[in-house]
Amino acid sequence: MQVTRFPTHMKMNTLTKYAVGAGAAGAVIAGAVLGALHLSAAMTTQAEFPAGSPEAKAQLDATLQFKCAACHGATTDTYNPLLNILSLGMMKRDVEAGQRAFTLTPDADVRNASVDLLKMDQVLTRRHMPPMIYRVMHPGTGLTDADAKLLRTQYSEEAAHAARYGTITPAPAPTTPQEAAKIQLGKLLYNDPRLSTTNTVSCASCHDLTKGGTDNLSKSEGVPGADGKPQLGGVNAPTVYNAETNIRQFWDGRAADLKEQAGGPPLNPVEMGYAHPSDWNKIAYKLAQSPELPPLFAAAFGDKGITADTITEAIAAYEKTLRTPDSAFDAYQNGQQQALSPEAAAGKLAYEQQGCATCHSGPTLGGQSFEYINTYADLRRLAAPSKYIEGAYGLADFTKKPEHKDMFRVPNLRNVALTAPYFHTGSVDKLEDAVRIMIKTQGKGIDTPEEVNNITAFLRSQTGKLNGKSLDALTPEDVKP
Repeated sequence: MQVTRFPTHMKMNTLTKYAVGAGAAGAVIAGAVLGALHLSAAMTTQAEFPAGSPEAKAQLDATLQFKCAACHGATTDTYNPLLNILSLGMMKRDVEAGQRAFTLTPDADVRNASVDLLKMDQVLTRRHMPPMIYRVMHPGTGLTDADAKLLRTQYSEEAAHAARYGTITPAPAPTTPQEAAKIQLGKLLYNDPRLSTTNTVSCASCHDLTKGGTDNLSKSEGVPGADGKPQLGGVNAPTVYNAETNIRQFWDGRAADLKEQAGGPPLNPVEMGYAHPSDWNKIAYKLAQSPELPPLFAAAFGDKGITADTITEAIAAYEKTLRTPDSAFDAYQNGQQQALSPEAAAGKLAYEQQGCATCHSGPTLGGQSFEYINTYADLRRLAAPSKYIEGAYGLADFTKKPEHKDMFRVPNLRNVALTAPYFHTGSVDKLEDAVRIMIKTQGKGIDTPEEVNNITAFLRSQTGKLNGKSLDALTPEDVKP
């Protein structure tokens, strides 16, 4: 959302947040406070305008600018450099943290609009923003009842409620013979180890449908290296189930969709062994030797043949069918209140109170944004062993933007009870421990054993079904090509 900018002489900088007792800054502090008081007086004498009117929109934008934009604007020029030095860099760090969490100008490459909505809903519900120290140094910036009412015209509770959850629906049946052939071909290719140099590693090797769409390993095993041992990937393999709706693919978002994602592992020297785009010709040649595949390529793609494009499109078509409806939580969402145990129902409430449902939201309970993993505590320190060597820094590895460092795609929590070990580090084996770590790094920071157990029960209610069979009961026979 674009916000109206105040004229330069009225711009509300974060001038005095941490400057205390600095004689050189005294005049600046006084000026900032007086300016804030003057602007605060103007803001608190708001007239009421009809919702949706230009006057109401201008008033809403002004409120966001005065009370939010200093830390949630699109740029980092909202603090005074001199006073940032006096605060030992704390101003800059706080502004950068605010921009990582939420920006008033939406960035669809980082966060879907539904997550932006839920973040604003959390603020309006808890009234915890702006932070207390900011309000003390900038009089009038606390959200009033009138402010909340005004902001609710754009960030309504009803819209937030609709965005918070949803149900997983079955994949639609193919509508044409060509589409059916493409899915059938994709299933065969998903399980075909000839995509690798050694003819030993397939998509299913790291994304086993009987293991929650993962391999239950800390780091996945690729083709052998020079020592003859399988090479290990840099991060834990995310689930392939319900992945179609992810904002982007991979922990770092380097693939825009499932088709682009399917083209990554074959050309990764660690995973499937090939390294150059021209190596697709070698893969296509091997596949062409199969008696069953060329007719299916023809049925699915006509005269396009066996190419990188047709291989990855077919795999993506199959992966789009890997939806897991009919979990206990889906039944609950469809009105069957008894589908959740008392512990799971209590866990749902705790999940919301801890703020989990803000980012782990929507039908898949996640996948809709990239979020900073160390908001309140260092996730790696809590989750990884002391000798853990990090090689991944999230979205920054793809965008090369420093502000994206340690912002990872939020994993979807459907079937999460089956996808251990947890986090991109793959270093936490128990779901209960993962819940505790998330509460410390992203939630309120305080939990009880009962709350952790209840949230875990709620997460266990997310296990769905594939083709009518519960994922925790699938066998290799159920998913073979």
